[in-house]
Amino acid sequence: MAVKKILLVDDKALLRDALIEYLGSEEYEIIEAEDGEKAISLFKNNDYDVVILDHNLPGMDGYKTLKLMKQTKPEIPVIGLTGELTIEVREKYLSMGAYDIHAKSAIYEKLIPTLNAALKGEKHKTATEKPDYVELADALKNEGRWEESALYLKEAGIEQKALGNPEKANELFEEAIHRYIRAGRRSKAAEIEKMMNE
Repeated sequence: MAVKKILLVDDKALLRDALIEYLGSEEYEIIEAEDGEKAISLFKNNDYDVVILDHNLPGMDGYKTLKLMKQTKPEIPVIGLTGELTIEVREKYLSMGAYDIHAKSAIYEKLIPTLNAALKGEKHKTATEKPDYVELADALKNEGRWEESALYLKEAGIEQKALGNPEKANELFEEAIHRYIRAGRRSKAAEIEKMMNE
């Protein structure tokens, strides 16, 4: 099997080293860039099978870097990474042509399957697809962002309730209550309790 060439763009050497070690060198040739400017230069002058792009880069951020990459070689899949995955960031990346985007806290669980799918040429996500609220909630929980995590679980619960799955909805609501309490937001937890009793 031919070695796949990956452009890994992240300003943190520790993360780059960890990913390189995790992916191994037998199947992948990984070229590193620590900022958007270097990434664009490498991207224009070399061929890659996929790009892994950090959002919070110094100077030229992930949005600008992604935009230039898509203007240059739109066929190359770009997978975004961010320390703070929100619905807004996710939708903007996908609308700009990214293959997908994941929270760094879920890097091993989510990135590797996405990377494999991109390399196989499987269909990428689009901005019109519904966000996975539970995935976003878990990513935020892993970062200790309990209040935001609870908000996404609440949205997931509302969605399940609308779909006619009250048991699943209540399960999500209960976890949202737990996370709001953990965040010290008892009034928000009370709002969900009220919603469950309606």
